[in-house]
Amino acid sequence: MSVIVGIVGDVGGRQEGVDQLALACTPHDLQQTGRYLDDRAAIVARWSDGDRAATRSPYSATRSPYSATRSPYSATRSPYSATRSPHYAATADAVAVSCTAQPDLLDLYRRHGTAAVTRLTGDFAVAVWDRDRNQLLLAADRTGERTLYWRLSGGQLTFASQLRALLADPRTSQELDPVALHHYLTYRYVPAPWTIYAGIRKLPPGTSLTWADGRVTTRRYWTLDAAAGPSALGIDQAAEQLRGRLVDAVRSRLPATGSPQVLLSGGISATLVAAAVTRSTSVRTHTCSVGFGDPRLDQRAAARAVARALGTEHQEYLVTGLDPAVPQQIAGLFDEPFASPAAIPAYLVARYAGVRRAEAFCGLGGALLYGGFPHHLLLGWLNGWPQRPAGLPGLQRAGAALVRRSMAGTPVRRFGRLLEVAGCPPPTRYARIVAECSAEQKNALYPARLRDELADVDSGLLAEAAYLASSGDSQAARMADADLLGYLPGDVLARWSTVSAGAGLRLQAPLLDHRLLEWVAGLPASWKVPGRRRNLARRAAAGWLPGRVVTSEPVDARPPLAGWLRAELRELARDLLTDRTFQDRGLFQPAAVRRLLDEHQAGLDHAGEIYTLLQLELWLRHRTGSVRDPALAGQRDMTLEESGYGRTGAGGCPAAASPTGDLR
Repeated sequence: MSVIVGIVGDVGGRQEGVDQLALACTPHDLQQTGRYLDDRAAIVARWSDGDRAATRSPYSATRSPYSATRSPYSATRSPYSATRSPHYAATADAVAVSCTAQPDLLDLYRRHGTAAVTRLTGDFAVAVWDRDRNQLLLAADRTGERTLYWRLSGGQLTFASQLRALLADPRTSQELDPVALHHYLTYRYVPAPWTIYAGIRKLPPGTSLTWADGRVTTRRYWTLDAAAGPSALGIDQAAEQLRGRLVDAVRSRLPATGSPQVLLSGGISATLVAAAVTRSTSVRTHTCSVGFGDPRLDQRAAARAVARALGTEHQEYLVTGLDPAVPQQIAGLFDEPFASPAAIPAYLVARYAGVRRAEAFCGLGGALLYGGFPHHLLLGWLNGWPQRPAGLPGLQRAGAALVRRSMAGTPVRRFGRLLEVAGCPPPTRYARIVAECSAEQKNALYPARLRDELADVDSGLLAEAAYLASSGDSQAARMADADLLGYLPGDVLARWSTVSAGAGLRLQAPLLDHRLLEWVAGLPASWKVPGRRRNLARRAAAGWLPGRVVTSEPVDARPPLAGWLRAELRELARDLLTDRTFQDRGLFQPAAVRRLLDEHQAGLDHAGEIYTLLQLELWLRHRTGSVRDPALAGQRDMTLEESGYGRTGAGGCPAAASPTGDLR
């Protein structure tokens, strides 16, 4: 765990203020501190004694000459001396700080300038201040495992690795951004580069920011080439290479001491990671899984079979009911409203796993790499359906009606979703799949003033533009490309990184190694179709595990959100979404919200909309004192080009997309 905070511009001796901002975003006791101060920059890095330097990878692009055993920072040294640590390096004219171990960062910058970020690997959020050039470089890693928040005011730029640090600055406005709120209701998270606060932005994955003389420029330094070409390998040879590359990625992330731990589900991605971990160390691997009391949603049996085949020390966590306090606790962990119901099991398993180990491996990203989401299949099925430029509105309405009147996970619900998406015009089908709330649903909730203010803002264009801008040569490749750079950082990684940090657990996601991503992207799309035996991931796992374990289908372990909102969460949702505090905010029509609650209790399924509103309200109440009955800040929305969505030349930007729970 580590944090970085800084101010560049006319600093005026604000070192003490920057220290306070760094303390504001520290969730745990971080013992070590590196500081840099001159007349134009004040920068602080804080990290734990337990943070280790990056382990060398067999195919790492950089090698560190600095030993991880050296003292990260000596309190007696001047910040202008040649100090080195995995998180902080400073000389008289430059400083480099990082949220993860990057011992070579300052040296790389001296040799390669702003292109140094292209030579970094793994997860990182870095900042480099160049005093001679009066220039600051910020960068987030390629897949969004880390991010950076920034605010520009009067030519002065403030940045931090956690949003709460910027909010601790009394000069920061804490008004809500109405456009960010609009996007949140669509995707259940706030997509980059927006944040929920007006005037604060976050770096999208694979993006760098340069501040020079009061001006900011951003650029995409990495995009995944999703255009698969003919492969000289057979699928069995590719599976063998995948196993070797995955083992390399795991070895570069193994803890320095102790037994490795894997968060194990019944899915093929977690299975591959668990198998790679057991083959990368001589120490016995620990695995753990979470399940629900409903046998239709319980994935423990599949995880247990994998653990038995691998010989791991396995433990399980069973959720027989939901404590209403859990969603409230989750809302308090996030710096922005976040409404994916998958955060609930993630929170429970991270809290459990964090007691046993400080780190854990997981299979995050694998489903995107290997076509693991059902919406990849859904669009494939629709290839043969009638396609009209204006769509089929009648079909769309009929499908939407079936969705509202059916339970999540049932064949009727899936058929309704199929009809609903089939009725959309072809370019908007992907955008409709990944949206939680449609424009019509949001307009039914908004009061007239907010509906008018947001009339020209179409959240669906973000996902649509990213899908169309993908370089993939198939629908599956374009969806994986858009999901990888949209849903993955905005939902999956935000979910797991936040809840795990709250539990004192650091996650390792070897499937997100960018070199592995680039290699897999160039393989034939037919090898990545879920459910097929001729599937790359299954072939790779079959080389490590018995066939009966690999071929067994994992249980669809989506949280039973609709049932929870009719039982355990019923009173919480009704109390918070109908009381005076909620109504006085003026964000939604009280009568429309009550209608949703009543219809859901009567049997219609409005779980997604209700939970999105509930988490927003819980988040606002956790921020009482810093955000009280927030007024919406009226400001012009960014264009697609300004936000980075839609590709203009070689550099594209991620989709702000979140596959709905109905399709997981």
